Amino acid sequence: MTNAKEFALLTEKIKQKGKAKAQRFRRYEKSETQCIQNKMFKDNIKEFYRHLGTKNIEAKESPSMAAGEPYWKSVWGEKAKHNETAERIGEEKSETTDPLCA
Repeated sequence: MTNAKEFALLTEKIKQKGKAKAQRFRRYEKSETQCIQNKMFKDNIKEFYRHLGTKNIEAKESPSMAAGEPYWKSVWGEKAKHNETAERIGEEKSETTDPLCA
């Protein structure tokens, strides 16, 4: 009877040690991956995002200048019209204590 109990205890102890080692190994792998990704992000952001598995978008042919010019003129060339009576603007002005911003 004691041999069976000792065997069961020993088996359980070995299982727990194995689980602890596996968990420790998973933590190490996660930490190692994080360090590699941090270094890659610092050194080459483009490669970092490729490595994450984002879909690679390739332009087969770049747009001509004639096609792009009207778009960029509409973005940068026209003055923007803002709603000066917007509620959010009033809230921001009332929250601001800086006399230069008021």
